[in-house]
Amino acid sequence: MTLLNLESLLDRLSRWDEDQLARLLSVRPDLLHQAPGDLTVLAIRMSSETSIRAHLQRLDAPALRLLSTLTRDAAAQTPTPASEVDPEIAASLETAGLLFAAAEPSTTPETRETREALETRSGWETPARMPHILDSLQAQLPQLPALLQADPPEPEDGAVSTAMVENASLSVISDLLDDVAELLGLLAHTPAATLRTGGVGMRELRRIVAQSTRWGAAPGARRGGAPEPGLGASVGSDASVGEIGWLLELTASSGLIELNDAQAWAPGRLAEQWSTAAREHQHQLLVSGWLIAPRAPMLLRGPHPTSRIAPTLALDRQRGDAEALRRVLLQTAGELIADAAAPRTPLYALNLPEDDLPGTDALRGALLERLAWDRPLLRARVGHLLPWLVREAERLGLFAVGTLSTAGLALLDSGASADAPEGAASGTPWAEGLRRLAVQLGSSLPSQVDTILVQSDLTAIATGSLSAPSATALSDFAQREGHGAVPTFRFSTESLHRGLARGWSAESMLSWLQKHSLTPLPSSLSTQITDAARSWRGVQIAPAGAWLRVTDAEQRDALMLHPELSGLGLHVLGEDVLICEASPAALEQALTIAGFNSARTTSSAPAQSRDSGGPMLGSSPEHTASWTLEASPWEHSRVTSPNQLAPDVEEVAAAASALRRAGLAAPSSESSVASDVIGTLRSALAGRRSVTLTRVSPQGSTHHVTGVPTGMNAGRVRIRVREDEGEAIVMLHRIAAVEESGAQPSREGER
Repeated sequence: MTLLNLESLLDRLSRWDEDQLARLLSVRPDLLHQAPGDLTVLAIRMSSETSIRAHLQRLDAPALRLLSTLTRDAAAQTPTPASEVDPEIAASLETAGLLFAAAEPSTTPETRETREALETRSGWETPARMPHILDSLQAQLPQLPALLQADPPEPEDGAVSTAMVENASLSVISDLLDDVAELLGLLAHTPAATLRTGGVGMRELRRIVAQSTRWGAAPGARRGGAPEPGLGASVGSDASVGEIGWLLELTASSGLIELNDAQAWAPGRLAEQWSTAAREHQHQLLVSGWLIAPRAPMLLRGPHPTSRIAPTLALDRQRGDAEALRRVLLQTAGELIADAAAPRTPLYALNLPEDDLPGTDALRGALLERLAWDRPLLRARVGHLLPWLVREAERLGLFAVGTLSTAGLALLDSGASADAPEGAASGTPWAEGLRRLAVQLGSSLPSQVDTILVQSDLTAIATGSLSAPSATALSDFAQREGHGAVPTFRFSTESLHRGLARGWSAESMLSWLQKHSLTPLPSSLSTQITDAARSWRGVQIAPAGAWLRVTDAEQRDALMLHPELSGLGLHVLGEDVLICEASPAALEQALTIAGFNSARTTSSAPAQSRDSGGPMLGSSPEHTASWTLEASPWEHSRVTSPNQLAPDVEEVAAAASALRRAGLAAPSSESSVASDVIGTLRSALAGRRSVTLTRVSPQGSTHHVTGVPTGMNAGRVRIRVREDEGEAIVMLHRIAAVEESGAQPSREGER
């Protein structure tokens, strides 16, 4: 195998026709943005380390194994047997510009040395930087060689009951929606404060848990034995506290919570619409936010002796390839289900201990083996994250009982096909799948109810899955016990005092219970509500946009009962004073339409009008698309990597034709190194070779720095300057060009 320098690579490309160039641009879309002006620019880009590494991430195990074998034999100067070269794999690598068939020997007379050299050639050629790239990958990922030598994965035998998978998925989805609703309710009253360094700390997470017995240990919960499971962990345990952090990450990625003026996380305007939407649309928004969030696996575990968790919602959890990882994970699971004869084949086994770090067997099964075969570099690079990604998909109901659920299949149906670009920065590729997911859940989830059974032991049992308004109202002045789609609520003095603090009165609580209970209210509950109202000490506050003075009692009753005024939020304060939540202008207009005479006082200042209601956008099936996020709330500025863009067929053909017409240009060493600053620095750093940097100052002037790179991290390179043997630090974005100076390694490099 021969290593090609830039001139040799240009010679190979000059022999390609338009079809070969078009196929190259199709499989390596990063070469097309911006469109190269000639073949010289194309050769510089395709031989750069950045572009080669990007394409190696997409190779499967056989292709990467063949490329590694040929490169290893080239370094050892031994020919590769033809039996070890698969023609189809070699052809695909040649299409991508990673391999080239060696040129046929000419018929002109040759010396003996030339003929011997031709006889020892392996018949393949590759860009000169390829051995260094493969060696550095194997040094960074020690488990990569073992993955490349693994056997092809085989589908597992057996099948999981479709009904079991469906029931488990729907149960998890119902729990998730209840968890998010509970969290939003807690944050509405007490937002989650952030640390001075950013993010929500563990102390704040524990405070959130302590406010609700849904996650904390309820009073008397331990009397009967083990605590009930909640959020995938024991109630009140550190693992449960950790998953509260995941709920914060999920709601922030879905736009339900935002940073307020006090730099605390509180529900935003979208949260109010979400609380009144249908459950399938609620779930659709959560899945949409999770899919496109540029965040590291968001599932957190509580602290234990061997780990330390980064703060929730901190900026250091950003991860550019997070969406691509979720896409590959779901698509691989969909391919395994589609290839299997059984409708539900076991795909994985997950083992995440609650009080310890996950071991090597945290994720096992066909899903992991297929990922290792299709994307060995991806598997080796992010293998430690895959169990957490699978767990997040389980929490969203996309995976259940070790396989892909009906909800997951609906999401993959007609959405985000295998040919779609990885890591696209928009949620549009998932739009059709999310719409199908909402339709499927709308027909699968049981209908919601607004009725309860009030019992003499001061508890209330729902007759089914409560609607959002009823669940919110009951949670205000009753304490939920247990988990599941059919909850139980207990009334206590503490919960009733909480309801009074949230704006309820004894009369309104009794009226609501009488309206929604299928059984008569026990006298003990009525007495407890009355006593709680009598013993509560507090100051009630409420929004008011305007006030009315009505001296006629009959006219006051007519105002309160008139249907045109029912949405204004009228409340009686005194014998002749009423308040309204609407603005004075809206109140005056409504009174005129209802036929009442009114007079505005000049002292009342105009107030901000408040929307009186009506159906929220997206609360009906025809507005399903409005619950799909186009961009993540974490993306303050849209940045799209060139290798994530889908190449257009016409654009590829036009670019290939233009390249064929433009031909070659004189290769420039400066343009070559300038286009691959990172790759050249990595190569010089590995070999301790001297380089010359062209640095651009903030004022626009340039100067050169010559020396040996000693480190590169966090957007900067450390270089030992040749002249004074001192070290300089140069920001990478200030480097305009890098050129290897050809000097011998420094004494430090030799040591």
